[in-house]
Amino acid sequence: MAIFDIADLDQRPQAVAQVAPRHPPELLKAKIEGSVVLLFVLDENGRVQDPRVESSSRPEFERPALAAVRKWRFKPGTREGKAVRSYIRQQIAFRLTR
Repeated sequence: MAIFDIADLDQRPQAVAQVAPRHPPELLKAKIEGSVVLLFVLDENGRVQDPRVESSSRPEFERPALAAVRKWRFKPGTREGKAVRSYIRQQIAFRLTR
């Protein structure tokens, strides 16, 4: 089954449920912020498949980012009126609350 780039879709995927990642306690205590860029395939049912880290500001953020994105759900993107699989690049930020 084909996997489409976001630019090739008639309708982009829309998030319907997103779980926030857990800030690693040791980095939270040290007041360290950061981010992770993930790549994954979003299937035609809106589920995240095969998430991978493209880059991260610190390796400690990678595992919680992957754990969170695996729980996300989407309304899948469409092409020619049908739900299709698509490639997604998503940045996840780890910020300190003010």
